[in-house]
Amino acid sequence: MRSRRIPRWRLLTWVILAFNLAMLLWLVIALDEAGERCVGELCRDANDLGSTVGAWLVIFFWLAGVVLLGVAWLVTHRTERPEPRHRRGWHRH
Repeated sequence: MRSRRIPRWRLLTWVILAFNLAMLLWLVIALDEAGERCVGELCRDANDLGSTVGAWLVIFFWLAGVVLLGVAWLVTHRTERPEPRHRRGWHRH
C-alpha cells in the first residue's frame, strides 16, 4: 500500500490565502455596513456612489496586494537543481 504524502505549503502560500480571505471579509463587511446606515432616499442615493467607490478601492487594494504577493511567491520559489550531467566524449577531464 502506498502512503500518500500531503504536500506542505510554504509560509508565503498561507500568507496569500490569509490575505485573500481578509480582503474578501473586508469587502463583504464594507458593503453590508454601507446599506445599514441610511434612512431616506437622499442618503441612499449619496451612499450608492460612496459604496461603489469604496468597493472599487477595496478591489484595487486586493488586486495590488495579490500581484505583489504573487511576485514574491514566484521569486522566492526554491527549485531543486538537477545534478550536473556527466560529459561524454574527448573533452572529458
